[in-house]
Amino acid sequence: MYAPRCGICVSTASIHNFDCLADRYVISAKELFLGHFPFTPRIRRTVTNLTAEEALGNFDERLQALVEAQAQAEAKRCMSCGQCFECDNCVVYCPQTAVFKVKKAQSTIGRYVDTDYNKCIGCHICADVCPTGYIQMGLGE
Repeated sequence: MYAPRCGICVSTASIHNFDCLADRYVISAKELFLGHFPFTPRIRRTVTNLTAEEALGNFDERLQALVEAQAQAEAKRCMSCGQCFECDNCVVYCPQTAVFKVKKAQSTIGRYVDTDYNKCIGCHICADVCPTGYIQMGLGE
């Protein structure tokens, strides 16, 4: 059984400690901490260019598919914009130990980290070191 809005499994057979991603959005590149992501050149698909005469009656594919290894290499370039991938930077760099890891058996609003707002002083370090822009600071919104 899947939740209709975000497709996250709501089965009781396993524990899914993820927030609903339906309300998340892809952030812009300026919100990413790019120091965490080394430059990897994009793998482009080959395009077959035809003259007008060659194009007439030609129904062959013009945009060639990537082979499996190329497709996997291209997918590894993903920077998970706006999504947590559990790098633990927020936990490591929080000077107040307000951000902490949650056991996978426990449910929380975040992925596997939570914040103790009694300890948090609003220093924004967790948001600054988050490579994907997942952490956004606000006043209880």
